[in-house]
Amino acid sequence: MRINQKFISYIPLVILLIGLAIFAYLGIHFRYWADDWCYNADFRNLGFLETLRGYLYNVTYTPSRYSVTILAGLFYPLGVFGLQILLPLSLLLWTWGLVRLFINLSSLSGFSLSALQATLLSLIIVYFSIYLAPHLYQSVYWNTGFFTYTFPLVLLPWVLTLVTDQNTSKTKLILIALLSLLAGGFSEASCTVLVSILALYTVISFIGSRYKKVWAQKSFVPALVALTFAIVAMALLVFAPTTQLRAERYGEPASLPELVTLVLNFTRAFVTLSVKDVQHLLILVLAGLLGFVLNSKERDINIPKTLALGFGIFVLAILLVAASLTPSAYIERGLPILRTQIIPRHIMIFAFVALGWVGGYSLRPLYAPTWLQATATVALLITLIFPIFTIYNSSKYIPIYSQRAQLWDEREATILSAIENGQDRVEVLAIDGAPVGGIRDFDPPDKKGYWITLCAADYYHIKLQVILP
Repeated sequence: MRINQKFISYIPLVILLIGLAIFAYLGIHFRYWADDWCYNADFRNLGFLETLRGYLYNVTYTPSRYSVTILAGLFYPLGVFGLQILLPLSLLLWTWGLVRLFINLSSLSGFSLSALQATLLSLIIVYFSIYLAPHLYQSVYWNTGFFTYTFPLVLLPWVLTLVTDQNTSKTKLILIALLSLLAGGFSEASCTVLVSILALYTVISFIGSRYKKVWAQKSFVPALVALTFAIVAMALLVFAPTTQLRAERYGEPASLPELVTLVLNFTRAFVTLSVKDVQHLLILVLAGLLGFVLNSKERDINIPKTLALGFGIFVLAILLVAASLTPSAYIERGLPILRTQIIPRHIMIFAFVALGWVGGYSLRPLYAPTWLQATATVALLITLIFPIFTIYNSSKYIPIYSQRAQLWDEREATILSAIENGQDRVEVLAIDGAPVGGIRDFDPPDKKGYWITLCAADYYHIKLQVILP
């Protein structure tokens, strides 16, 4: 049976790897858009350190999100090639971090989980977090959007992995501090989630340490260090000059009673829609069948403990979704823009996968005659039609993204040729954002996106005369 289980596990593993390979391949068509040009102009004209120092005085775009500036600056010297390798590296780092986190959590909770099983669960979470992103292009295939809203999800499991790791050393504490400061500096929404989950874990580990729990005693100090530096990151975001300027544009923020009402309403609506969504339910079923089929019967299950764990996972997901929606509710009195909603979407997908796996894992030893095992295996294979179908859908983006990249490359070739010929002005074509759901590109002086044109002109050191398509 073990051989069969291992063989069966390879089927979804291969399917999900193919799905992530499609997303990685789409990264080949990564190019600069919108705010990217402002960052690039400063990196080129001011240098990395002075651009980062712009946090203190530059209010022309978003230097308050210092981690975005750091990551964009590190990849800037590589140019378009840096963009093209960004997504494959991030997918690898994201998946690896989740695998490490799952193994740590399984060790602490007593639910046995092999490396292969942890990899399967991680691949499901990463793949569907991208596939079901409310705005795929702006969350994943736009440099500034990716760094601001999606990359903190890549670093979050690494922060939690270091915190839950049972090895203690000063070097680890330093790494936790730096990583928490970096992970918290991408956006207000992701930082609020980071602070919330670290605060909760710090409280739990503190209580556990009072009861002489070894895991809690080893985790409390790392959790407290991570929480402290995450709060510092939040303060750096909140009190940055650019943040204050943006806050003034929105007017008076929501009062406390209004904020509570808005967050409750937004969270209830988001969670309700997630529960009703057929794709989320299929993810739950897929994870549940994997948990049932890929585990053995030889173990004891504490039913009250398992039910409490499932309830805790769902409540935690709700709390973290609420945390991710709070900044926009406070400042804008509304839901965050679609590219930001990849954060609460990821949280719900994580919860559905965890709930499905725990449910399947726990049901297996309670009642698993041979016929049910065979039936569950067939059901699992049928359910895999769902991710295969989503991979087919994802492949449809290839010609769209390819065409946009080709237009971008042709335009840059025209600009570079004009610069080489000593021209002080060049005509360039604005690239339509409609095929990818809207992403700002160059605009003429009377259009809203003209600031992007100015940043690009500052980057290339040539005036750009924009022609609309």
